[in-house]
Amino acid sequence: MCSTGISRGFRFRGLTKMLMVNVGCGDYHLDNYFNIDEDYSKPAEGHCHVPPLPFGASEVGEVWACHFIEHLTFDEGAAFLTECQRVLILGGCCGIVVPDTREIMTRWLNATPGYGVNDLDDVCATFIYSTVQRSLHQWAYDRQTLARAMTKAGFRDLKDIDRYNDPRLGMGAWYQFGLEGICAVSSAG
Repeated sequence: MCSTGISRGFRFRGLTKMLMVNVGCGDYHLDNYFNIDEDYSKPAEGHCHVPPLPFGASEVGEVWACHFIEHLTFDEGAAFLTECQRVLILGGCCGIVVPDTREIMTRWLNATPGYGVNDLDDVCATFIYSTVQRSLHQWAYDRQTLARAMTKAGFRDLKDIDRYNDPRLGMGAWYQFGLEGICAVSSAG
């Protein structure tokens, strides 16, 4: 359970809003979101290991996870997506952004200059295993595999997230992509 709990809606500037959650926020705190990170040194409202998500069934309107799921094993990633489905309200949105492994490898194979993908050691250190940060990558995704994982978890109406201009991104970049899906099954009991 998170060290700071919250459920249902929350109050912001006098308005009650549906809870929006930013999972694995790191140093990128999103305003108007309940930010969660496992690292207690990060600026989050809640600190806990995910999955599971520290919310009840159908209590969340949006889950945003930018550069988080690739830090989980394949099975943990599937469990995380199932948890997102559980906590989201019917019609709620789940946005997942990951390194675009297909784009990264295509640029490496094509020896595309200027992108830090000229040498396989650099590709592995920066993108595939991400040894440049404390939490290593455990799995890699492309659009097809992320779409399959989200669909298997029950998300519908998948659409691309703009890798350069979505306002929830810390920065736009060629090496990332994301999908948003809609919760199609209510978990409220």
